[in-house]
Amino acid sequence: MRLCCFILMSALVATHAQAQQSPVEMLDFGVICDVETNGQIDAPETASGVLNLIDQNREIDVTTTEVPAHLGLSFGLRTRMQPDTSMRGLRMVVTHPPMGPNNITRQSWAAPMAAGQTGVNLYTFDNKHELVKGIWRFQLMFSDAVLLEKVFEVLPKGTVPAVQHTCLGQSLTS
Repeated sequence: MRLCCFILMSALVATHAQAQQSPVEMLDFGVICDVETNGQIDAPETASGVLNLIDQNREIDVTTTEVPAHLGLSFGLRTRMQPDTSMRGLRMVVTHPPMGPNNITRQSWAAPMAAGQTGVNLYTFDNKHELVKGIWRFQLMFSDAVLLEKVFEVLPKGTVPAVQHTCLGQSLTS
């Protein structure tokens, strides 16, 4: 009887773990030094009102959760939808310290991905008012469910050696 209960409990735990597994896998996260855009689409829930389209197979240049507040740098997630999964209505939600004249703290946009497809969702520092230091949270959402989440810390310009070296070709000196 004990063995039977143990096997049954093991099966239930394994089933629960599979049910909790996200249909989206995080491949990498961090900074991309320079992003080439391939156009724009409307994104009314962002500060700029537009979303830059980029190559969805673009690799992350520096895997890190520390991001220097430097114009032109991008940071975020590289993900992949599981091959046997199809989901419509994915959204990327980014929360951050208050920015700009309206003190916005939340931005979001559609993040479509087909089964087996890679997706790259980034935030690029295009304007000085965006360079707000503090905690930035990226959440890939489906309906009200968080599928993936990554927290970044935006730090003063010049304080993340790996990014300085890789993206800006500079070494930090003391």
